[in-house]
Amino acid sequence: MPGRLFEIRYPNGDFEYDAGPRPAPNVGEVIERKGKSWRVITKSEGRPIVLRVEAAADDRKRTG
Repeated sequence: MPGRLFEIRYPNGDFEYDAGPRPAPNVGEVIERKGKSWRVITKSEGRPIVLRVEAAADDRKRTG
């Protein structure tokens, strides 16, 4: 099974990379990073996949 690599870009300009066997989250999904909830607002399909996120409420669908 091929792995996946994606970049997460935060509103303040910070970014991080994530890699592993699970697919990258889709637009609208909420992920937990840096002790906070982040909603994916855009997802590029290039290599690496680039996710842009914004702060999210805690009552949304979570992944990762």
